[in-house]
Order: sequence, then C-alpha cells, then structure tokens
Amino acid sequence: MQTTSLRSPLAKTALAAIALLLLTGLVYYPGLSGDFVFDDFGNIVFNNRIHAETLTWEAISRAAGAYQGPIGRPLATISFALDYAIGGQSAYAFKVHNLLWHMLNACLVFLLCRALLGPAGIASTRWPLWGVLALPMAWAIHPIQVSSVLYIVQRMEMQATLFTLAGLLLYVSARRRQMAGQPTRLRMALACSLPLFGLLSKENAALYPLYYFALELTFLRFQAQDPATAKRIRLAYAVVLAAGALAFALLVIPRYASPESFAIRSFGLEERLLTQLRVLPMYIGQILLPSPALLPFYYDDIIPSTGLLSPPQTLAGGLFLAALLYSAWHFRQRAPTYALGIFWFFAAHAITSGPVNLELAFEHRNYFATLGILLAAASLLIRAGAGLTQHFRTVAAFALVAAIAGLCIIRSATWGDPLVLAMDMVGKNPDSARASNDLAATYVRYSMSEPGSAFVDLALREFERGAALPNSSPLAEQGLILTAAMSGRPADPAWWDSLLHKIRTQPIGPEQHMAVTGILTQHREGFRVDPYRLAEVYEALLERKTTRPAVMYATLADVVARDLGDTGRATSLYLTAISASGNDPDFASHLLATLIADGQVECAQAVADEMLRVGMRLPAQDRPGEPQTR
Repeated sequence: MQTTSLRSPLAKTALAAIALLLLTGLVYYPGLSGDFVFDDFGNIVFNNRIHAETLTWEAISRAAGAYQGPIGRPLATISFALDYAIGGQSAYAFKVHNLLWHMLNACLVFLLCRALLGPAGIASTRWPLWGVLALPMAWAIHPIQVSSVLYIVQRMEMQATLFTLAGLLLYVSARRRQMAGQPTRLRMALACSLPLFGLLSKENAALYPLYYFALELTFLRFQAQDPATAKRIRLAYAVVLAAGALAFALLVIPRYASPESFAIRSFGLEERLLTQLRVLPMYIGQILLPSPALLPFYYDDIIPSTGLLSPPQTLAGGLFLAALLYSAWHFRQRAPTYALGIFWFFAAHAITSGPVNLELAFEHRNYFATLGILLAAASLLIRAGAGLTQHFRTVAAFALVAAIAGLCIIRSATWGDPLVLAMDMVGKNPDSARASNDLAATYVRYSMSEPGSAFVDLALREFERGAALPNSSPLAEQGLILTAAMSGRPADPAWWDSLLHKIRTQPIGPEQHMAVTGILTQHREGFRVDPYRLAEVYEALLERKTTRPAVMYATLADVVARDLGDTGRATSLYLTAISASGNDPDFASHLLATLIADGQVECAQAVADEMLRVGMRLPAQDRPGEPQTR
C-alpha cells in the first residue's frame, strides 16, 4: 500500500518538488555569506526608510515609500524592512529571504511546466515527469540567476515574477475549463488581476498579457467549447493589445523616450535600441552556454551602437533576432513549445530592451526570459533525441542538470566572498569602471581603516587604474580623495582636476551626483578634504542640470560658510537656494531655523529679510538674534 501511494501522481509531484527545492537551496548556499553589491547600497544600506528596528505601522508605512516612482515598489521595500528588523545591516538575512522567494518561484515554474507539458498537460506531445522536472531545475540553478538571487535588490524582479507565474498557472487552469465547457469566471478574474500585485514590486509585471497572448498563439489557440466564448477571447485580446499599444505610444514613449529623459545617459534613444540588437543575442548565448566566465555582472564597458554597421555585429544581431522571431511564428502550431519559449523571451524584454532610458544590459533582466530560452532549447533537444531510449534521455537530461548545478555552485561560491567576487569581476571585465571601483572599495574595507595597511596601497592603485578607463565615472576620483583622507595622505591635485573635468563634461547621472555628495558627506563625518576644491566641484555640479537644486545650493552655502568662512558668498547662495525652491515657505522656514540654530546670525538675517521681501510669513520663534522658545 505504501509503494502504491508513492507511485501516485500526487506523490511523484511532491517528491519532484522536494528534489527541486533541495537542489536549489544547495547550489545557492555558498553565496549566502556574501555582501551587498552595487544598487543594494542605494536601495538598502543607505536607505534609511527601510531601516526598521521594529515592524510598527509607522515603520511599515515609511518603508512602503522607500522607492521613488509613480507607485513605488512597496511590497519589495517592506520586505527589506522586515529583513532589517531581523538582521540589521547584515546581508545574510536579506540573501536568505531572496533564496526563499526564488525557491517558491522554482516550484511555480515546475507546476507551470507540469500544467503545460506534463502527463496531464495541455500539450499535444507530452513530456515524462523527468523532463518536466529537469527544465525547472535548469532554470532555478542556472548561473545567470545568481545575479538575481544573490543580488539583493533584485528581489523586486523575483517578487514581480512570482505573481506573473501564479497568474500563468491560473490562466492555464481557467482556459482548460473553458475548453471543457466548465464555468471559469473566478479563475479567469484571478488570473487577470493577480499579476497586477506584482506591480507593487516592479513595473515589468505589467507584461503578463504578452505572456498570456503567447500561450494563445501556441498551445491554446483561442479555443473554447462555446464558439461565442472563443470569439469573446479573440475580441478581448484585440482590445487589450490595442489599448496597450496606444498607452505605450501616448504615455510611455513621450515620458521615457524624450531627449531630456536620456540626458543622464551617454547614449540616446536610437543608440539604445540599436545596441539591444547586440545585447539580446548576448543574453541568449549566456543562457545556452551557462559558464560563469561569460557572466561578468557589470556591462558598463559596452560601446553603444551608432548604426546598423557601427559595429557590424548590430546588423548581424538584428538579422538573427528577426529570424528567431519568424521561426517562432512559423512553427507556432507544429512546434508550440519552441515557439512559446521564443515568444516569452522577447516578451520578457519588451520593457528593458525598449525605448525606456535604462542602462544597456544587466543579467537579472533574464530572470523570467531564461525560462523561455530553456523551453525552446529543451523542445529542440527532445525532438533531436526522439529515437533514443527513454532511459538514455533521462540520464542525459539529469547529467546536464548536474553540470549546470556545478557551474552555479562555482559562481555562487564566488559571490560568497566579497574580495573574491570583486577580483573575479575585474578579471572577467578589466575595462569595467564599476568592477574596478568595487575592487578598490573592497580593498579599502579590508584595510580596516589602518593607514599603514597594504590594502590602502592596493586600493589607491586600483582607483587610479579605474579613473583612467574610458567613460569611467567620477567615483574613482572620489575613492582616491577619500582613501587618501582616511589614511592621512595628501590628495594629489590631479585627482581633483580629473573629478572637476568629469563633472563638467559627463552627463549628470546618479554616479556623478554620488561622487560629489559622497565626498561632502565623509568630509562632514571627519575625513577632512580640501574645502576649496570641494566647493569648486560642488559648484561645477550645480552649474549642470541637477535634481533638488534648492538643497544643493543650501549645501554648497553651508560648505562656504563653515569651511571657507566666506559669509557674503554663503549668504548669496542661501538666497539662491530659496529662489531655486520656488520661494517655498516650508523650505525657507526650515533653512532659517537651521541657520539660527547654527549661530549663523548674518546669513539668517538675510534669509529672513528675503522671506519678508517675497511675502512669506516669518515665524516669531525663528527671528534672528532672539532666544528660541521651542
């Protein structure tokens, strides 16, 4: 009786899911000891909104607004606050939580593959359970997924994908019932609404209608037992796709594809779109050849395409992608699994490879897209091995899974040691300024703030190498100046000159802002730098197009007043800050109160006079020179 129960479909499914979870946990375990990486710092380490000591309602509300955007990403940022409440600034709790999300997604991928391709699936050619299990295993432990699972901030991607996968499962179930003539309103309503919750984690959850449409083109073919229902399905897709195209043309493109939107980038809209003709084939190669050596993580050294033949790989990549898409359309009925995989890959990149002003390439953009390529590849392999015995195909499939697992363990272990990871990134991509900056910053951390440490010399040499790389940001110069200040060494004037040149000539983006404001922050915290050069680069930043100009002017004024002792110039800058705020009374009142508290009476009097001149009400308790009663 026990043997019979273990052979039941439910027991086999449960055992397969357990094997999937164990394998997934095993391959990522070595990477859990790693540190925060790249955007983790801005979104988590330095984001005070998610630093919740306890999960009070106030802390949760604050964390929900921790990401800037139309609706923010509250589900993800609240989960970061939960991790902070559990483990503080330790990256371990965050990474364990990421792994749990990924394991849950792996189970959903398994159930989805089972619903589509399994013994009771909807495919005309069904796969045995081993084939249905091998595919989600390969997806879950693919080395490209390391930069989603262990790169903490990409929990946003994983959470959005979870709701998409759940929606896909419900959609397949609902459509099967429609084809059988059974009631399905509730399931269909859930299938169409559940993925919308993914928008609370990341905007690419909005792509789910494209994934559903791909299912209709391949497996489902808009069929229903009731002809009227089938007609309504076709009409619904026509309306949704037309509305989506219209919204894209009228809302997305004007907002994100304008020249102003690309002002923070070193490339424009046309260059970005052309470059994707090279980037997408690169992704496909990384998925089909899962070697860690092909996965550098940073891609800031990619030279944008300026034409179809500049470089020639642009045209070659475009022709390859067109042929791939055509093959999927042509074989959508005869080879639906292959076609579905190709359609899903392109759909997954509809935003990240479209006209939005995102960076050119990142591996985590393939979190769902990897499933598409693996589906297509598995379909071709199964067809090619149709004449082989089932035993041989089973052994070959799991041998391939074992090889992928070994490669993933290697990459995961690399991510488990910050210094090894930083050295590995530079080794794979020595032209990446970001990889160089990471390595130098890691050397600084390993110096333990000991001025005589050999790691200080290593850091300075690596920062200098990174600063000289083509198109490198000013973060390397920031690192040089602050490392010298930390170790009590004089800063080379050439570093300041280089920083100033980059601020004046490069597009002003996040890295340019961080380079200057980071020096100021550390200067205020005790790592003293040349205040005259600091004021010079800060003023150069202000001369360029920048965000929050009122705060920037007030900050510069503070440097001029405190460190340079130039009250007249500081006063002028404070008044400019008020003007830049649009004569905001709240901003002006806060500035006045701060100046009074700091004892800057002359500057405070000038601000008070300006407030009265433009018609602002002067709070009685904030009158310069009078004792405060608060």
